[in-house]
Amino acid sequence: MTGRVVAVRRPAWNDGPVAKPNSPVDRYVHRGDVLLSCVEAIARTRGGPAYRKCGRSGSVWRVVHGGQIPATCVKRA
Repeated sequence: MTGRVVAVRRPAWNDGPVAKPNSPVDRYVHRGDVLLSCVEAIARTRGGPAYRKCGRSGSVWRVVHGGQIPATCVKRA
């Protein structure tokens, strides 16, 4: 993980299958937490990236236990 704390967001009932930056927070992950995820969710927007988190913009969310986090906030080994 990069950064200090990242929110795990669960898509709201009207968000569809992919979380949004303003979706409800389920829990938080901290730097050093091990995340097991091999599934990605792609947020489709009409113009531009879906979010700007952890110093970068993107549209890919990693599906983790409890919800989804921005892929730009995950450091892969």
